Amino acid sequence: MALVEILSSKGTSPPIAMKKRIFKDIHAVYAGPPDGVGPVFDGDKTVYSHKELTPLEGTVSVTSYKLPVEQEEFKYIVRLKLHQFIHEGTQTNCIDVHILQLTEVENLKWRTSDLFHNLFGPQGPSMRNKSETEKSALINTSRRAMQALNVAIRYPMTTDCPSTSRAFFPDQAPSLDIMNGVILRRGYITHLRAGNTTNFRPPPDNLFLAMDMTCATFLEAPPEGNPANTLADLCCKILNVNPQRLCGLQEEDYRKLHKILRRFKINIKRGESDKGITKSIDHLTLTNSRNEMFETDEGTTSVEAFFLKTWGRRLRYPELPNVVTIGKGKKTGQRYILKLSGDQQSAALRFQTVRPAGRFEQIMMARTHVMKSAHEKLLAAYGIKIGQHFVEAQARVLPPPVVEYHSNLRISVSNGQWNIAKPNLQFLSAKGLKSWAVVICTSAHLPDPAIMNFLLGLRSKLIQLGLSVADSPPPVIRLTGPGQAAVKDALEKAGKTAWQAFEKTPPQLFLCVTDERSFLYNSIKVEGDINLPHSRMYRFHQNFASRGVTTQCMVLKHVSYPNIGHHIYNHLSPSWFVGIIEKIRKTNISQSADLTHNNLALKMKPSIAALVGSLDRTMLKYAPAVGVQPLLEPSDEDGRPRSQEPIQLFRTLLFGLLQKWAENNPVQKYPRRMIIFRDGVSDGEFSQVLERDAVQKLSGKADECKSSFKDVAGFTLSRQIRQCASRICPRQPNRRPIATQAGLQGTSRPTRYVILKDESNSSADQLQAIIQIISSGFQRATRSVGLATPAYYADIVASRAKLWLNVDDDASTVASGSSGRDQTAEERAHDLDVYKQRIESMMSKLESLDKQMWWI
Repeated sequence: MALVEILSSKGTSPPIAMKKRIFKDIHAVYAGPPDGVGPVFDGDKTVYSHKELTPLEGTVSVTSYKLPVEQEEFKYIVRLKLHQFIHEGTQTNCIDVHILQLTEVENLKWRTSDLFHNLFGPQGPSMRNKSETEKSALINTSRRAMQALNVAIRYPMTTDCPSTSRAFFPDQAPSLDIMNGVILRRGYITHLRAGNTTNFRPPPDNLFLAMDMTCATFLEAPPEGNPANTLADLCCKILNVNPQRLCGLQEEDYRKLHKILRRFKINIKRGESDKGITKSIDHLTLTNSRNEMFETDEGTTSVEAFFLKTWGRRLRYPELPNVVTIGKGKKTGQRYILKLSGDQQSAALRFQTVRPAGRFEQIMMARTHVMKSAHEKLLAAYGIKIGQHFVEAQARVLPPPVVEYHSNLRISVSNGQWNIAKPNLQFLSAKGLKSWAVVICTSAHLPDPAIMNFLLGLRSKLIQLGLSVADSPPPVIRLTGPGQAAVKDALEKAGKTAWQAFEKTPPQLFLCVTDERSFLYNSIKVEGDINLPHSRMYRFHQNFASRGVTTQCMVLKHVSYPNIGHHIYNHLSPSWFVGIIEKIRKTNISQSADLTHNNLALKMKPSIAALVGSLDRTMLKYAPAVGVQPLLEPSDEDGRPRSQEPIQLFRTLLFGLLQKWAENNPVQKYPRRMIIFRDGVSDGEFSQVLERDAVQKLSGKADECKSSFKDVAGFTLSRQIRQCASRICPRQPNRRPIATQAGLQGTSRPTRYVILKDESNSSADQLQAIIQIISSGFQRATRSVGLATPAYYADIVASRAKLWLNVDDDASTVASGSSGRDQTAEERAHDLDVYKQRIESMMSKLESLDKQMWWI
């Protein structure tokens, strides 16, 4: 292993993409006889080699990213560090990847099993009778070896194409234009895994190359030689308008451009004599270049006049907003990070959804076309040979769960789904929709006759599903203008009109018709939750939700009567079916925890911690608990605060859910088993979660439960990894069940559940059965999901609470030029108290609706 330092003529370090291009010349120096194979580069500063390297210094000229295109000179220094990795030449036959034996230069022999120390960890069988120093050294050595092998496999594939930390997207791979300046590119994920081919007991006896397909969205970048390759043209594609339309942008257009183009890299060339520079967009201004005024030495001038006078260049679109830039960076291969529209999602799903047989075939084609002969030669130097066939592993197939509807009608789940339209099913318990209103939150042309026809059909379907619906049609209220204030007025008017239309019956539901991906969605949900007094309408000043009112948004062109009826029933009472659980005899409570961060906001804010817990043994009804997670303060004055993954309020939120269980089950015993799902935790954070989330805090909470409930609950803490590559033989097979089934969208992949702690002595078979059943209880859909349902719910609750925190920010996202990261610690502490009070106030108001799952 060696360290490489690359510096420009100004002494600065170039971007990673530039480093990769520079290292090609360094690689050529070392790639000489006898094998013609050079070292590999991780893209940052570390170089790995299969043979001994000599220190090297020199300069290299490469094509810069500046305009006009020119050669730029860089200096590099390669320094040796510790050791190099050398292949001894011993291989064993296997299906996927040959075993590698490594030797350190300083005559320190490595055995093949040394590669697996990191997999077993410090408590593994290979660590017995070893000191802490020896354990640490073995694990570090194993990590460096596995890292070197992964870099060697990925290096030829990521050098000349866009890549992320997990995937690479070769230019020759298929792509799809999904409109609005966005393209979908197919990529591949590769990672070495340890596992078995001859048995399923540790220790592992082989290495496997896990390879799978993936897709990612990128902003379209025309060729550099295209004269139409301008930011204005990209804006036209994003907004789907012609250039003349850019002169009259609305507030919604500004907001969309700002969200998409923030951190987008552009080449700036202000005149013929300007060499150009690459900058990153920070934000857009609400004023255009013609009206934006600023001070110069010669007095006040506009941006348009300044460019004309200084550079002799007349702006092409002076009516467009100004672009404020910061920093620098590369221009090609830029990711598109916003949510896709409905049409874009449909196109993307058709593009990336492939049946298993076709998926295997495409992966093997990628193996043939991507891993060329030069790549094979490089891997052979490391003792790696990629096999031609997939490794097959046995799987346990569970019987499908059963769902129950009215009149004791039970239906088996087929291919992960069932249909509530055929046969005509009715929900278990009859509910009544006695007072409701419809709010039109779109500027699209929707005549009253068309709306009434839709409402008649919807009422008929609701009755067919078993709901009792009022005879009178609901009042229809239309938005009078854009923005949150108009939404608030419309909901207030809808509540008052429904109160009067349905004989002073408090409204139960507001059905809001919106545009696709409407920016009003946040305002609708927040205004439906926050305090809206109606002294003339209600006896007490209470908000909508505390009176039993929830909001349901829908896009009219995508509506089907069964689906919208299903969602309306969820808002009234979510117990629309009961899973038949015959083999689980103990009383269980399933819970999940999740965090959502505000790092991408202009103003740095604390994270939201959300927990959900089941209210009965069916594990279908859930209640939420939400808290504010403070940021970690920087260690120095120049640092910036950052988010943290372990949940500090875990103990408090968990006990609140246990109390709700007790209130909902006064006769039943306290749950004997708690299954806690934790999402969003990387492998390196397991110990932090155990120390902060689980071991100390749950054990202490169990002591508190003794005095209240007499019974102590054993708990199982499971961390899940979505869409993972299966590990053939893990460290403890009965502790890492892998489950997969038909998901909501696209091609389903296995989800790996890592059991971090188990006090209930649950077997892998029991946990798999429970996970399969609750994965069919996701009440937003009549089908199973690829992730445990509580994990989905925790994410939904955290996102809803995040709206409450950001309710005041929506109008300023375009115009604000401040990053918000220059706050002092005192200012952040003050804001934290405000956010805590806001969250606590909202949760106390919505507590009465826990049994209705208002956040669905």
